[in-house]
Amino acid sequence: MALAIIIISQFGGLDRRELSSLMGAPAPEQVVLPELTDPAPREVRIVGGQNPGAEPPVAATQPAATDDPASADSEPAWINPAHRNVTAPGMTPAPAGNGPLEREATTKRPAGPARWKTFSPVTVREAGLLDLGPRNVRLAGIVPPDPDRLCHPAATGDPEIDVPCARLAMVALRSRIRAFGVECRVSANDPADPAVAPCRIGKTDLSLWMIEQGWAKAAARAPKPYAAAEKEARCGRRGIWQAGDPPADCLQN
Repeated sequence: MALAIIIISQFGGLDRRELSSLMGAPAPEQVVLPELTDPAPREVRIVGGQNPGAEPPVAATQPAATDDPASADSEPAWINPAHRNVTAPGMTPAPAGNGPLEREATTKRPAGPARWKTFSPVTVREAGLLDLGPRNVRLAGIVPPDPDRLCHPAATGDPEIDVPCARLAMVALRSRIRAFGVECRVSANDPADPAVAPCRIGKTDLSLWMIEQGWAKAAARAPKPYAAAEKEARCGRRGIWQAGDPPADCLQN
């Protein structure tokens, strides 16, 4: 009987449990294998270009933190910062440096050559002071009247009326300029405001004109024609030279 059952199991494909039941023997207990677990899971990193069937390399794990406060502020030794090179081909790379970048002090650009430039409209702010729009210019080579100096305007004919000479000089310059464009020789890089420069209307030098009309004095280093024009205005008692006697040397001419 047992031999028959064994033969049937060979050809019929009976398993061990079914064979035991036919022979009257108790079925063997099923053995349950314990589930395999990894007590310490490892972090893995897949590197491109590797064989898919190969086991990926294990990445380095960060070391445990220490209780030393001094080491907490310093950079860990296991960190290796990467430096990116962005230098174009054929160029020498800049030297590596640590710490913040420092800005170099910029040098002021030197003033370029002064050139004649036309300005319009022009506003006369004071005697000899012109507002050209983008900047202010004081006429070169002259000394405007002192603000405290008083003059007698010839238009009234009344010697009792005293008017500041500087105001009369400003009105005279406004009447001369009117709506005409004014040319001044200024430098575009000159930071001074107001800048001191010669100005003209056509061929008329405005500084020389102010001296000839008696509304300004010639400066110490002014051109020689300015000093000659001042003497002529003093002798002719024009502008600020109306009051008082003319200089003694005027009688010799």
